[in-house]
Amino acid sequence: MSDKLHTDLGTSEIYKRHSVMVEGGKVPRAKVLDQTLIDRYLMDGLLTLQEHQAGEYIMNQAVVAGIYTKPLRFEASTGGKRKEDPMASDHLMRFSRTMKLISNRYGHYVKYLVEEVVLHGWDISSDPEKLKVLKEGLSWVAERRMAGGRNPVRHLRGK
Repeated sequence: MSDKLHTDLGTSEIYKRHSVMVEGGKVPRAKVLDQTLIDRYLMDGLLTLQEHQAGEYIMNQAVVAGIYTKPLRFEASTGGKRKEDPMASDHLMRFSRTMKLISNRYGHYVKYLVEEVVLHGWDISSDPEKLKVLKEGLSWVAERRMAGGRNPVRHLRGK
């Protein structure tokens, strides 16, 4: 056991490394605002809210596909259901299609950069050129995947 003081309001180490908001109520608790690198980029103004949401969209697809893990949430219940095998579902293909969307538009390097920054926390904040590339890739995902991305009357083009 550790002799460090652990409470619902966090530890001094968390306050030194992260931006923390203390939520009020009967039992106040601390909420870390910059858990991932893209959260910090949003807080620093390096990403727009739309680009940040695209990054979270990619991260969520990777979690569901089973290729990126999130910490356990002890307050959430699974409802007694067994988690499905990610290799037996099409979640991996959905993630792959999203990444291929970036690759088809901007090339393999942009896809690689988006994946490394969003999923693996590669800090590129000191390189404006790489940051520009990241923003383009995330904007494309937001435009094509999150805003529908398909023209509902596309079948009528030739008529």
